[in-house]
Amino acid sequence: MLFVLTIFIIFSGCVEEGKVTQSNESAYQGPVNITPGNISSTTLSSEEENVPEIEVKSFSSIYMHDNIEKIDGYLFSWDNVPGNESHRLISYLKNDLNISWVDNAQIVKTNNNETIRVFTSGNSLELTLDNNENLILTTIDSVPFYLSKIKKENGKIYVYRLEEYKYVYNITEKYYAVYNLSITNNGSKNIDFKLNELNVRDRNHVFNTTIELESLDLSFNNEILSDLEKETKLEDTTLSPGQTINGSVVFQVNSSYNSSDDNAFQLSYKEIPISSDSFKKSNEALNMAERYNYSVVFGISPYDLYGFVNYVNKSTIEFIKKRDSDGLLNDSTENRELPEINVVYAIKVIPEKSIRSIFERNIISGPESYPENRFIVIDNTGEELINASETDIIAILKNQTYELHSGGSRYIRGSRDIPQMNFSNATLVITSYQYICSPGVISFIDQDLILDDEKNIILARYHCQNYIS
Repeated sequence: MLFVLTIFIIFSGCVEEGKVTQSNESAYQGPVNITPGNISSTTLSSEEENVPEIEVKSFSSIYMHDNIEKIDGYLFSWDNVPGNESHRLISYLKNDLNISWVDNAQIVKTNNNETIRVFTSGNSLELTLDNNENLILTTIDSVPFYLSKIKKENGKIYVYRLEEYKYVYNITEKYYAVYNLSITNNGSKNIDFKLNELNVRDRNHVFNTTIELESLDLSFNNEILSDLEKETKLEDTTLSPGQTINGSVVFQVNSSYNSSDDNAFQLSYKEIPISSDSFKKSNEALNMAERYNYSVVFGISPYDLYGFVNYVNKSTIEFIKKRDSDGLLNDSTENRELPEINVVYAIKVIPEKSIRSIFERNIISGPESYPENRFIVIDNTGEELINASETDIIAILKNQTYELHSGGSRYIRGSRDIPQMNFSNATLVITSYQYICSPGVISFIDQDLILDDEKNIILARYHCQNYIS
């Protein structure tokens, strides 16, 4: 009897141990990549305490490079001149404004401390604050001009340069990952959603959310940045049961996403990886879009005679990066003003949508009537995913070849009768590129792709503007 009891206890222990091991394996899904492909039906288990369900509705990967360096814009404290910061004012007048006579000048305040007067026996100038928080410089018998800006902090006035940037020989690169999220409380209690609980892990680095994209002022002719600027930004909030919030969150990261790396771009909330059931579909779509030879679709070469790119993918962006870097390093001409170089390459993916595409042509009335072409993509809820007013080419896949339609461009003189098309379970890949090299070199390219389940580009829209002045 003792022997049987002993065997029973041992066997029972093994069974219970097996149950615990299986339970732990079920609870831990392991880290799941949130590269651009991991972006649909992406959820956290609502069984986790105080953890909402999170769906990633779209993903944007943004690359920027420029030769702009931020400099220390602080000049002096208005309250400390004359005083222990008089030398900072003198240095600014002499070195920035090339006023050579100020070395031995006297400095006084007049007009109830609202004017600083700098003078010698033969020269004089005045600095005055205006109501718009600008600093005005006036010399005797000259027209006043604005030369800097002021900031008021803790009751004191600080003066800064109007321009806090300079152009340098080095190219600086920046990378961003932007997620548009839908967050739902499926529980029975309130949930406190904290933005700082979201993070992206890329190999051995963990990145917290960023307030906003730098250089967002470049969004005026970049469709993706323009859309991101309009999107609601996620903030800390309390979610009541059944409540859903939508918005975007930005991470500044160290590189573009790398779908071949299992440890790249893992999105987590409260250190719990956000899993996905559409990783493969979306990931392959973005990889294909970045590596595709668009000469096949649009019937144009990658580069024109002036060195502009005609379309953008991974290889053309690498070419531009190298060209800009080499060009600055080789440009060592003395006393030559360096150009401003500013590049934005943004690619956005929206997976698994039932959509329809429309191409509208409207005549704008006025002294000079002209056609306005709009390429519009709408999902089955009526939400506009694309609304583009300028189109050079629409390419439609038919019988394994691309039929090219004109959007009113200089490229194609063919049919303008583009049919309305419906697509189920389609993936959209949107690409926007802009290149600015002052003075006088500007390029804008927009590419919109609709892909089917087999990763075929079944419709593509293209627009390109290259300028040299």
